Amino acid sequence: MDSQKNEKVLIIVESPTKARTIKKFLPGNYTVVASNGHVRDLPSDRLGIDVKKGFKAEYEVVSGKGTLIKTLKADLKSVDRLLLATDEDREGESISWHLLELLKPSIPYQRMVFHEITKRAILNSLDTGRKLDMYLVHAQEARRKLDRLFGFELSPVLWKKLSNKKLSAGRVQSPGLRLIVERERERIQFVSSTYWDAKATLYSASPAFTAKLEALEGRRVAGSKDFNPTTGAFLKEGKADAPILLDADTARDVTEKLRSAEWTVAEVVEKPVTSRPAPPFITSTLQQEGNRKLHLSAKQTMTIAQKLYENGFITYMRTDSPSLSQDGIEAARKSVDELYGNAFLSDAPRQYAAKSASAQEAHEAIRPAGDVFIKPDESGLHGKDKALYEMIWKRTLASQMAEARKSLTSVRINAQADGVSARFVATGTQILFPGFIRVYVEGSDDPEAALEDKESFLPVLKEGQKLDLETLEAVSHETKAPARFTEASLVQQLEKMGIGRPSTYATIIDKLFDRSYVQKDGSALVPTFVGFSVVQLLEKHFDRYVDYSFTSGMEEDLDGIAAGKIDEIDFLTRFASGPQGLEAIVAEKMQEIVAPDAKKIDLPQLTGEPDIFIGPYGPYIISQSDDNGNVYVSLPRAWIPADVTKEMLEELLEKDWKIRKDGNDGGIGTDPRTGKTVFLISGRNGDFWQLGERVEGSKERPRTSSVPKGEDGQSLETALRYLALPRELGSDPATSVPVSAGIGKFGPYVTRGGEFRSLRGGETSVFTVTLEEALALLAQPKSAGRRAGSGRGGKIGGADKTLVLSFGDYKGEALAIHVGRYGYYLKHGKKNYQLPEASMKKDEAAAKTLTEDQARAIVDTKA
Repeated sequence: MDSQKNEKVLIIVESPTKARTIKKFLPGNYTVVASNGHVRDLPSDRLGIDVKKGFKAEYEVVSGKGTLIKTLKADLKSVDRLLLATDEDREGESISWHLLELLKPSIPYQRMVFHEITKRAILNSLDTGRKLDMYLVHAQEARRKLDRLFGFELSPVLWKKLSNKKLSAGRVQSPGLRLIVERERERIQFVSSTYWDAKATLYSASPAFTAKLEALEGRRVAGSKDFNPTTGAFLKEGKADAPILLDADTARDVTEKLRSAEWTVAEVVEKPVTSRPAPPFITSTLQQEGNRKLHLSAKQTMTIAQKLYENGFITYMRTDSPSLSQDGIEAARKSVDELYGNAFLSDAPRQYAAKSASAQEAHEAIRPAGDVFIKPDESGLHGKDKALYEMIWKRTLASQMAEARKSLTSVRINAQADGVSARFVATGTQILFPGFIRVYVEGSDDPEAALEDKESFLPVLKEGQKLDLETLEAVSHETKAPARFTEASLVQQLEKMGIGRPSTYATIIDKLFDRSYVQKDGSALVPTFVGFSVVQLLEKHFDRYVDYSFTSGMEEDLDGIAAGKIDEIDFLTRFASGPQGLEAIVAEKMQEIVAPDAKKIDLPQLTGEPDIFIGPYGPYIISQSDDNGNVYVSLPRAWIPADVTKEMLEELLEKDWKIRKDGNDGGIGTDPRTGKTVFLISGRNGDFWQLGERVEGSKERPRTSSVPKGEDGQSLETALRYLALPRELGSDPATSVPVSAGIGKFGPYVTRGGEFRSLRGGETSVFTVTLEEALALLAQPKSAGRRAGSGRGGKIGGADKTLVLSFGDYKGEALAIHVGRYGYYLKHGKKNYQLPEASMKKDEAAAKTLTEDQARAIVDTKA
């Protein structure tokens, strides 16, 4: 760099945060600017790919980026060299290529290569650049075109045959959804089995311990491993070597006889074991642990990791490689030595290799940046940012620490009584030296699984030792259906099957939520009726494109393009063209698929009528009306496919028929105050009451109220109570402003002059809350978020009640994230802006990951 002190250099990166961090390390002759992501892309309203002309792409400048391109072209006229410092992966290579295509620089340019944003890494990279890697560009272009062809060809089939234009098919998204649906089918078909054993609490002169029944009369007693984990069936049924499958009566009979048994230690086996630390993080394992330990979605994990990388805290966060650089190894070992002592270091530096042969790009693992690791408490980070950094820091240190040494003790105990000979077993674990588990233990998707750092002690026992019985009981167990996927276990499975790549996992999951294909039950991913219907149609008619091996094979081909071994055009031609190409198959299937058949959802637990169909407004069943016409009855939104039974559907039909017969003719009664009829109506979101009939052409809508769970919809008295809401509680003595209680979109609330607070205690609390209680609640500070604002806008006590996160003033006007009836959005002065990610619109935690730099960039770009 010394020889070029007077040279003016322009560096282009993706984000303002990254630009600001890099600029700190550079002298004044360097200018660093941000492209704010992609500058060109395929058009959003059409295919934009000419299949007949070598899959030529019709790229357009991204909306709002025209001014930026003009500014960059002007900047190039006053500098001597251009460095493209976009991320070191296919996506980053593609952004650099698009910039070159638009800017057409006449000055020398290079790709600037670094994997962490530290002073040493940035300064070293200034004069060690490389040429643009066109193989990586071709691989990214092929992926983009492949995904566009897949979506543009298959999505219209879903729109037309399932009558819903919100649906989409994705090359990786659809196999991912299929995994979730297949797991749900397994759960539905699973038949739970019950098996029994016994548990004894024994003691001698030492503390009591627990032993489990292992065998009767020399024959092993069946346990969980003797049942098929997918179907729940007993694996050894009718076989000569089958273990004893105890039922309740036999287990209780055995335990009763053994109460008078003589208990003797038959065998004591001690076994030393060691366990090694997990490798440093790669993208997929970071997402898995972020979900298990910090309860972050894959999207949130990657958003925070991106911020940590751009601010110089961690190395590049999209990687398949668990290997550490020499700097990383030395920094980790130095940290371990300083914090825990030399005894906790592994005998020699550890290096880890990728398990997958297709691991792409030459990155190292995700670790703290630099050659000296910043301790989490000295980082200045807070909240989830600090928690994720600390997890990365701990895992990196643990990878260079000594093995954990343990002693496993297994004790077999004989119990002899009249007519019964039983063997029990007790196990214990003692940690002799904690090693790496002093710092970090990998999480588990099984909530009942014990972590590796747990100890369970047994007293010192000897063969032939007599024991006394404290308690003995028969214990029943039920086999459990396969667990639903969590975000962590889905990423793990996708990686294992070679579907998708580090940069795509978060996007896959995000789209599944965006399209309402899945919903969450706790941390579990539950497929919706829409998700079932999409997978069902694709399986029946486009099975090749949701075949796991086909999808992973395409990923391997893309890796081949990146390595220069496969031609991009040949690859796309095989996929899209000819009689077996996607276009021809879609044209054939569009004629073949019968829409009514495609809309019928097949659930393993349901046979015969009533059938469930999917439509533009969700799942429904068909009821015959008195004049033989069809009446469509929506399934309640709270229903999920796995829980639906034939009895539930029949009850829904009967309820609908009764409402139409009794409710819509004469209603459930008359409101004495208005003289209007009260109707009970079954709607898509559940049953509701309506006061009076709806008049065709009139703008006035009848008053309605949802029937709360547990309330009798046929009760006129109950209906009138809810239809009379909001309930006047009185006036605030200090201001004379009326105070009332009601039920809104977000539940029960109290209000005073446009100021709202949520009520706790369920919807009935709206009828019991007093004026004094309401005033006390209104006196409490409002918590930020959707409930606090109730999505109604306006002011509370002089403060904007929709405010979620303030960035202070920018260009003389307030810049902040707000929440409204349609979700979270960015506001600058009086202008509103969409947040850049779909997940941010719906989730407060995701919305709050937006940085001040990103917020300012959105305003500037739109301007």
